[in-house]
Amino acid sequence: MLQESSKRFHSSELLKASGDDSDSAYLLQLIGFELLLKVAVERSTNSIAHGHYYQELFNDLSQEKQKEILRVAGERIGPSALSSNHMGVLTDLGSNFVKLRYPHEKYGHLTQEQYTEVGASWIASGAKVIDADFRYHSEELFGLTFALQQFANAC
Repeated sequence: MLQESSKRFHSSELLKASGDDSDSAYLLQLIGFELLLKVAVERSTNSIAHGHYYQELFNDLSQEKQKEILRVAGERIGPSALSSNHMGVLTDLGSNFVKLRYPHEKYGHLTQEQYTEVGASWIASGAKVIDADFRYHSEELFGLTFALQQFANAC
């Protein structure tokens, strides 16, 4: 799983470098992250990890391991939502993995004009993160990925 995770991160970087502006690179990052999280769970619990609910997978780790991962992530990225609401971040990341794969389920009923207006309206209303359809948590994903890579390489 570690090799597959690395492949997904590498593919994500290639896609970003190509100028692709879709969510595909981000989805590859989420797959790589999910694999790392499952490696951590499996190595810590000696059981197979399933599903895309990142907060539940994280909860399968011991409190000590959770604190260590959050500490390393925090040292890597500095103050972030991981400090105040790490479970919310993990919930959003897992939700993004599921929902961004099938955007037609969220937006399929809209015309192209209406779809374009969704983002414009969000920006006009103040672009509050809490009101966003999707919260990407890019820095937090980077920090958690780094921490899980450190954990996986140490085992």
